[in-house]
Amino acid sequence: MKNESYLSVSELNALLKAKFEGDDDLHSLYVEGEISSWKSYPNATYFDLKDEKSVLSCILWGTASLYLPFEPKVGDEVLVRGDLSVYPPRGRYNLMCTSIELAGQGNALLALEALKKRLQSEGLFDASRKRSIKRFPKAIGIIVGAGSAAEADLLKNCNRRWPLTDLYFFPSLVQGKEAPKDLLRALKLALNYPIDTLIIARGGGSNEDLSAFNDEILVRALAASPIPTISAVGHEIDTTLVDYVSDLRVSTPTGAAEAATPNQSDILEGILGEESQLQNAMVQRLSYLGERLKGLSERPFFKNPAAPYLEKEDNIEDLRKRLILAMSQNLARKKDQVNALKLHLKALNPESVLSRGFSLTRNAEGKVVTSVNDAQVGEELKTQLKDGIIHSVVK
Repeated sequence: MKNESYLSVSELNALLKAKFEGDDDLHSLYVEGEISSWKSYPNATYFDLKDEKSVLSCILWGTASLYLPFEPKVGDEVLVRGDLSVYPPRGRYNLMCTSIELAGQGNALLALEALKKRLQSEGLFDASRKRSIKRFPKAIGIIVGAGSAAEADLLKNCNRRWPLTDLYFFPSLVQGKEAPKDLLRALKLALNYPIDTLIIARGGGSNEDLSAFNDEILVRALAASPIPTISAVGHEIDTTLVDYVSDLRVSTPTGAAEAATPNQSDILEGILGEESQLQNAMVQRLSYLGERLKGLSERPFFKNPAAPYLEKEDNIEDLRKRLILAMSQNLARKKDQVNALKLHLKALNPESVLSRGFSLTRNAEGKVVTSVNDAQVGEELKTQLKDGIIHSVVK
């Protein structure tokens, strides 16, 4: 009977594959050896590396072998980079290669990898420091080889897509011993111009051809540049340190032109679309206002504008008559009140009392004498009658 602790062959191979692929020590390996076999197919290239004691199976996927900087052959001493993995159906482990260099170039590749890690640890490649590319640039600076295909490509495509942008070309060496210094000179010159975007470009080539774009001084200068940078160096499979430090990396000069400029055809299409929407909105608005105007025109006021005013005139005339009547009535009441007050005042007037035979006597001080006790013998009195005053002396 089968013991449950036994693994099937497939299970064991799957376990080994997971172990290999989960071990960081088996990733990004550098292995040196001699090519002992080389077989290329449309989807992959299979080859073996050997030394004095062992053989290692290697696989290079896709068409990557077409872009190698040299043509590998049996007997070449090479340095390959890749990850170990297991092919479960055969139970065979392979080195899945990402790059191949001639062994003589291995030291340079290791030095480049060390520089890359150092710059990365300093944060020069961090996504957080990447800046966006201006959508409508007024001016674009281009560092490229003079008279190169990349220069012609950028000129043609930038002018085709957005001819409103000014182009400033800064020709430079892009290959050779003096190229890093010349690229740095072109960059410093570009920083003196009012440009919104800087493109640094060249066509593809071997790692040695592109080595100028791995120069540490150039990379640090691009990191410190205030101008957003687009890198278009090499082909899709070529990667340089300039690609990592730039704000945007594209694979071709055409891609750089597309990333740096808007497409006037798309802008025009968008404007035409907005114009069509605006026209439709205006038609709908006019139709709505026309319906409102029609509704207003059917109201009584617009049919006979004088009607409301005539009605108001009638109301005003009625109010005028009522006001006159109210004022007349109020005036009559006031007159009656005045007459009544006159009669009352007349009744209270001392002269009216005197006219009926009464008199008013005052002493020398002008005080009214109301009792015989108020007068003294020999005191002079004044008695007021209706038609004069009598002076007398009390005896």
